[in-house]
Amino acid sequence: MPPLSVTLTGADALMARLQTLGREGPRVLAGALHRAHEVIMTEAKRRTPVQFGALKASGHVALPRIEATQIVSEGGFGGAAVDYAVFVHENVTARHTVGQAKFYESALLDASRTLAADLARDVAAALTRMGR
Repeated sequence: MPPLSVTLTGADALMARLQTLGREGPRVLAGALHRAHEVIMTEAKRRTPVQFGALKASGHVALPRIEATQIVSEGGFGGAAVDYAVFVHENVTARHTVGQAKFYESALLDASRTLAADLARDVAAALTRMGR
């Protein structure tokens, strides 16, 4: 599938919490981002068209990578076993008895509305667990 990137803006509360973590901040944020991406994937799978189930089962989220000033969280559908994923995802004219086109993209875009606040809550919970 074509890469889709979401950039968070206006995440002042999240940034303030991360600053209190210092060098641990990126690792804590990476964990929060991974948990959020897993929730998005669960919703995307709920929206995935199903004929035999292989496409839905192929949905995955990789562990995040910390790269300089970025945290990269990758996921998707398809792989070698389901090479038709992009066609099912992008065909907005197809009518499915179960699921919809743009199943992953729509789940990600819907989640992006509250993602900064969700991540801030997760980071705050991590701070509490760490006694900070």
